[in-house]
Amino acid sequence: MMLIALFMGSTVSSVSAQNHRVTGKVVGKDGASLPGVNVIIKGTTTGASTDSEGKYTVNAPSGNATLTFSFIGYVSQDIELGGKTVVNVTLLEDVTQLNEVVVTALGIERSAKTLTYSTQQVSGKQLVDVRDANFVNTLSGKVAGMVVSQGSSGPGSAARVTLRGNRSIAGNNNALFVVDGVPIDNSVRSQVNSDFGGTNRSDGAANINPDDIESMNVLKGAAAAALYGSRAANGVIMITTKKGKAGKITTDINSGVVVETPFLLPKFQNSYGQGAGGVSSENATGSWGASATTYPNNIRDFYRNGVSTNNSIGISGGTDKVQTYLSYTHNMNQGIIPNNELLRHTINLRINAQPVKGLSVDGKITYVNQDIKNKPYSGENSGPIMNLLKVPRSVDLNEYKNYQTDRGTPTYWTSSGIYMNPYWTINKTFANEKRDRAIILGSAKYELTNWLNVQGRISYDTYVDDYDRGWANGTLLYAAAGGNYEAFIGKTLERNLDLIFSGNNKIGKDFGITYNFGAGSTYNKYSEVGAIATGLSVVDKFDLTFATNLTKVSTFSEKELQYVFGAASVSFRDYLTFDASLRNDWSSTLPSPHSYMYASFGGNFILSDAVKLPNWLNFAKVRGSWAQVGNDTSPYQLDPTYGFTVGGTTGYISRTTTLPNVNLKPEISSSTEFGLDLRTLNGRLGLDFTYYNSNTVNQILTLALANASGYNSQLINAGKINNRGFEIVLTGKPLREGKIDWQTTVNVARNINKVVSLHESIKKATLGSGIRSAGPVVAEGGSYGDMEGYTWQRDGQGRYVVNNAGLPVVGPIAKIGNFNPRFTIGWNNTFNYKNFLLSFLVDGRIGGTMTSGTEANLAFDGNADYTTAHREGGWVLDAVKADGTPNTTAIKAEQFWQTVSQGRYSWGEFFTYDATNIRLREISLGYNIPLASKFFTNARVSLTARNLFFLYRGYTTLDIPGLEKRKMQFDPDMNLGAGNFQGLDYGNLPSTRTLGLNLKLSF
Repeated sequence: MMLIALFMGSTVSSVSAQNHRVTGKVVGKDGASLPGVNVIIKGTTTGASTDSEGKYTVNAPSGNATLTFSFIGYVSQDIELGGKTVVNVTLLEDVTQLNEVVVTALGIERSAKTLTYSTQQVSGKQLVDVRDANFVNTLSGKVAGMVVSQGSSGPGSAARVTLRGNRSIAGNNNALFVVDGVPIDNSVRSQVNSDFGGTNRSDGAANINPDDIESMNVLKGAAAAALYGSRAANGVIMITTKKGKAGKITTDINSGVVVETPFLLPKFQNSYGQGAGGVSSENATGSWGASATTYPNNIRDFYRNGVSTNNSIGISGGTDKVQTYLSYTHNMNQGIIPNNELLRHTINLRINAQPVKGLSVDGKITYVNQDIKNKPYSGENSGPIMNLLKVPRSVDLNEYKNYQTDRGTPTYWTSSGIYMNPYWTINKTFANEKRDRAIILGSAKYELTNWLNVQGRISYDTYVDDYDRGWANGTLLYAAAGGNYEAFIGKTLERNLDLIFSGNNKIGKDFGITYNFGAGSTYNKYSEVGAIATGLSVVDKFDLTFATNLTKVSTFSEKELQYVFGAASVSFRDYLTFDASLRNDWSSTLPSPHSYMYASFGGNFILSDAVKLPNWLNFAKVRGSWAQVGNDTSPYQLDPTYGFTVGGTTGYISRTTTLPNVNLKPEISSSTEFGLDLRTLNGRLGLDFTYYNSNTVNQILTLALANASGYNSQLINAGKINNRGFEIVLTGKPLREGKIDWQTTVNVARNINKVVSLHESIKKATLGSGIRSAGPVVAEGGSYGDMEGYTWQRDGQGRYVVNNAGLPVVGPIAKIGNFNPRFTIGWNNTFNYKNFLLSFLVDGRIGGTMTSGTEANLAFDGNADYTTAHREGGWVLDAVKADGTPNTTAIKAEQFWQTVSQGRYSWGEFFTYDATNIRLREISLGYNIPLASKFFTNARVSLTARNLFFLYRGYTTLDIPGLEKRKMQFDPDMNLGAGNFQGLDYGNLPSTRTLGLNLKLSF
């Protein structure tokens, strides 16, 4: 009730102390209205924004008040009122685009042109037109050097976000998400780490509501992120959310509906039916039979058209003393797998107040309630996708929608000890996840003097995940008698506390200094309790009470990090700037004294302000920086830990099998960066170029030990990984004077990774477990993410080797690719014509590979389209036999594909693809509806689409004699999980194409 009262009190549109109203209109150089311009009474947070007609109204105090007009892309203006009641303003475009203020580490605001490192901004508007259940996926192609990989578990799947390459072998490579200056928990737990498969848990970033985002700034390098310490070793994604504004109450509504369909499905043959050796058989598992009637739409018809809706409302208002923003968002996302859906409610309340002169306070509460039903299983082992793709082409899948007999046993078209009817899988097995999350932020800032302020902040991020899975009686591999069931409750808590002093001073007329220093702490706690029921005493009674064999599971960890820091920036005549920062951390996960320190240094020189440049060059700046970032480890790596298992008379005590390291050191990343910013042609063309080089040392690795030692392995510090590369961001305004306004941005990035060294006893480390098709590794002298798999044996001259039967001979496990792209590109465009707005994004990954176990199974079963070639025989491979003589033995397609795919364990080289792909990622066509009503200030209706089509996608890397190269039939954006195990397609859920309609209203 108190919060409601505060809100109602804050939305009063005028205060008696304000004695006159100021109105006006803001236009551009061409006279066109500028909506969204910030109009603020200088020295306060009181103000308003212009409406769709560029008009505004503010209540100005008595005295000599000054209004500040600011808008991204335009030069800010200060206008002294002097008693005026009408002020019309013409804003001029900022040809340099660098006068804007950006949010940097710890929420500290700085002028963009003074930065000594590379950052890139994304506006909130770019994140809400074309949507995804996890907003992180919509960042693809929008930031140079960012690679986003999507997990294969339906709506709300975790996403992996890397900036400037991978650094840590055993640790986390995800960027840190920071909301309003405070980190949030983005743990990515229980991700699939082998192509055997599993069900992925959700991440934390998926709960960020894009409708509440005002802007986003990506801090890519160590210098930009150094003040965040250990967690910022992989870069920081800074998100600033919306606040209330003084003035009348304003309301924004965003409502949309989209239809999702599979974006890319494999191509199937539709000539041959169930059987083997060219002979039809209803007992066969594959489609190697005779010509038959097939069902071309068997697979597509299994997927549904998922309908997803988004409805959001945000209300803003306040006085010069209190401002409030309140929003509610409802998301409902249907997956393309039947019975899979996500339902999310997000409530956000933010109150800003200035109770007394010099004091400002900020309080925010965000509550998220999320419910995900029937997350699909990803991987090789009898998930819904693999069960679906095993269907022979002549089997009518519609006949098996009745997935069980009268006795409750599964129906299937043949016998199998692994695979099942996919309709059984989606109806008789389940994986559900519920989440309740609350993020609370409180801060207070006080102006001690006109040059020094102090700010204190505290935040709590806490959520509870209720997760359960069940397999009905009769489910192969997974269900004991009566069925299997498991249930877990995981609780996560993160608390951040900091105190920051910030100041700025002039030293004479030429020098200025800004500085920040302070201290803080971060506390993390995670606990999980649950149990696994192997067998149920009442058939399909999914309750732990009915377990016939119960295994209890519990985990607990806590960690605290304390730190002090200082940063300063010295400027000379506003064109020469030097930065320095120093931070010391004390981590509870490291040996006493738990301490490690790191620093950063940087400088920039604005040539266009210092010297006379040609008229065609409007702005030029060079910058450089060096920085270190430390990275501690997970808890309980220093001492042995013990567990308790129920059994015997009093139970069993077990000890970890990995020998702890009492001298464990933190990982340290050191980075050097150089950059160049140019603006020319009166701001029509801009170039931002960055070169970086980073080294990460003290990797935490596991070294095998002899069993006689009492341990299987031990933790060690070793290794050095290098990442270097460049980023180019080109901005242009090819058309801006006529009826059409066209703004375009191109970003290109290249990262080169090298594993410089590991350890004298360790030359290779795996990034997962098991190998059924291929696996990612980190090998000394190679690159992070090298893929290894079985190959086709070559002789000394590089010729393929076959056996006496004319079939390929398997070669050794060797490198067959690398899952990282060589280049990433993005091309973003916006066109304005009268009331029409068109925007589209083309992005792509150049290079990198992906291995498909899915394709191997389709080939083994004779379901893939390319298996029709050479079915009748006569295929002589251009190869040699072991003695070097030419091969003359003819084979059939069935022999070849079943040899190289081996069923569930394939020879990876035969199914590895160049993952290069370029696509039309997003497109939106909007129309601003002219409104005669004074009630509505803006109304726009838009048609939207995501993943509309590929412009190009890669082919197989192996050239098989007698066959054309096969085009990639899966989306390389989709991975088994969002952890470090990448580069595999094996039973992955297809990515989706979305077509939608969106409506935005403001009043």
